Amino acid sequence: MAYASETTYSTTQTGMIGLNTVPTARMDKEGTVRIGMGTADPYNHGFIGFQIAKPLYINLRQSMLVSSLTKEPQRVYPGMDIKLRIASEGKLSPDIVFGMDSLMGHKRFSSEYFALSKRYYDFDFTGGIAWGRLGSRGHFKNPLANISSHFKRERDYNDEDSAAPSDWFTGEEIGFFGGVEYFTPIKELSLKADFNADAYSGERSSFDFKRPSPWSFGFSYSPKDWVSIGASMLGTDKIMARLSLQGNLFEWGKNYKQQPPKDEIPLVRAEDITIEGSKMTGYLELDARDSSIMQIGRAAKSLAIHADKNIKTITIIPMSDGTKGAAMTFSRRDLEQAELHHRGSPEEIWQDLEFKDHKGLSFSIASPRTLKLVPELSFSPGEEETTHLARASLLVEEQKNWGYGIVTGDSIRVNIADNLSRMAEFKSINSQSIRSDADYFTLNRINMERSYISFLNTPLTDIHFSASGGYLEEMFAGYGAEVLYRPHQSPFSIGLEAWKLYKRDPLTPMAAGIFEDSYKTGFLNFYYEVPDTDITAFAKVGQFIGGDKGVNAGAQMRFSNGMKMRGSFTVSDANEKDVFGKDYNMQAGLELSVPFGRMKYIPKGSEARIKTQPIGRDDGAVLDKPIDLYEVTEPTAYRHLARNWQEVLD
Repeated sequence: MAYASETTYSTTQTGMIGLNTVPTARMDKEGTVRIGMGTADPYNHGFIGFQIAKPLYINLRQSMLVSSLTKEPQRVYPGMDIKLRIASEGKLSPDIVFGMDSLMGHKRFSSEYFALSKRYYDFDFTGGIAWGRLGSRGHFKNPLANISSHFKRERDYNDEDSAAPSDWFTGEEIGFFGGVEYFTPIKELSLKADFNADAYSGERSSFDFKRPSPWSFGFSYSPKDWVSIGASMLGTDKIMARLSLQGNLFEWGKNYKQQPPKDEIPLVRAEDITIEGSKMTGYLELDARDSSIMQIGRAAKSLAIHADKNIKTITIIPMSDGTKGAAMTFSRRDLEQAELHHRGSPEEIWQDLEFKDHKGLSFSIASPRTLKLVPELSFSPGEEETTHLARASLLVEEQKNWGYGIVTGDSIRVNIADNLSRMAEFKSINSQSIRSDADYFTLNRINMERSYISFLNTPLTDIHFSASGGYLEEMFAGYGAEVLYRPHQSPFSIGLEAWKLYKRDPLTPMAAGIFEDSYKTGFLNFYYEVPDTDITAFAKVGQFIGGDKGVNAGAQMRFSNGMKMRGSFTVSDANEKDVFGKDYNMQAGLELSVPFGRMKYIPKGSEARIKTQPIGRDDGAVLDKPIDLYEVTEPTAYRHLARNWQEVLD
């Protein structure tokens, strides 16, 4: 019998892994990203999806109401869909997932569902129940209605308010869906058949629309690993077509893990070494562009090899841009066995390693100036008033650690291409704009992105401090400070930040002009390191730049190949209105960074960034800080060291 994990699955027309029109309980391989489009009367769908962890898939979708493929969309219905694995398939048990369409976004596509999938040889069977749009045909009564009358309330799929928790699991009736996928002897070709419970209620009530039959039959084919195409008949009179491109983030970054020559790593300087009896201690300023574990290991081995014979232990105190990590004490014998005799292992070194607090005020060591290139693509699939907004630019960033905790940074942004001029059609720009004048910042071909000075230090054990001033990001100048309490061996951290900001004038050369009005923003920050993963959940509670208050929360993940992903949502008490006159106070976004600094002729540390988030929103605005204390202290954090310790002997 073939196992489900051996098969590459494909998506529905809206981007979620499934059959033709309904989701299944299947997931992608961790790290997979999919970009694609689908079409079936009366919608075109564009989507980008991420398998950010084994149990969680997130799909950003933009569904466009169109009369034909060649016509401009009449309406756009953005949404963020999720699928969460509840149980994995066993010999007798199925995969089980819980999913939500339009967890955030327009109510037109909102649904909640449970799906089960079981593989039998070349057949993969799926069944499920759904609330909302996916269950709107109503095959049986909503069981939750017996608990509370709240769940009897019907959803208005034409309501312009965003989907909200009050809509979840509502409706007098729920629907059943199911289907089967047959994996043919032809490699990467499968046949799909399904039955859905979508009544197309919103379309039928708002315009003359003939809903298709609930059943469909089609195929999916992947001529290459990175591309998948599919088509199906919806009943006998409508056709669905789909195209998606996919790849795995872990595989994209394989070349990045090639280690640099040993002489590229700044080791401990002689003046930063102290000896007390049989103990040798040295400070090491880490280079953020390389593995911190690799640098610590090379520094410790170098000291062990060249130290006097009476030295028994080697202690490395890692410094990251002025902040200090816990002192790491190695057994000299372990290091010599590994380096000179090629015996021992990272596990043995870790077992004998001691972490200790290093009391007393310490200052960082000066390090060379760094330069990196950052091509950046930002697009907003979540605009309800237009199809999309997009911007491509190139950042050239320079940073210098002068020692004693002083760090300076400068960068410029080259605007390459954008369509932000569309914003003028539906956004009201005024002198109090926070970010709704984003299109003005593309008028200059080159703008100064940042020019700042910062001071960082670890004045007390596990308590880190930073203060910055200058041109802090593209739209704001000002000053502020941040404090972070990050216990070395605890998954919890807490911090506080406060800023006074001044809006930059985009119509001045390099956007260097500054308006007189000031803004205050600040947050109480919480972080939690999810056990046995590289995922950190976070929440920022406080006041946004525009004075509105609320929460910015989400999760960020570091991949072993150097890639980083961050997903977040923001809820604000602002009363900003969209063009339909409805409240507009929730937003979501994803950011992916891919390192490519190991390529020939490219500065080390360079990375490409892709951002999917609303562009030009005044509410829920968060400062893009030049220095983030949590990021700065990550290279010396206990979890980061433990999960990447195999690199200590590189």
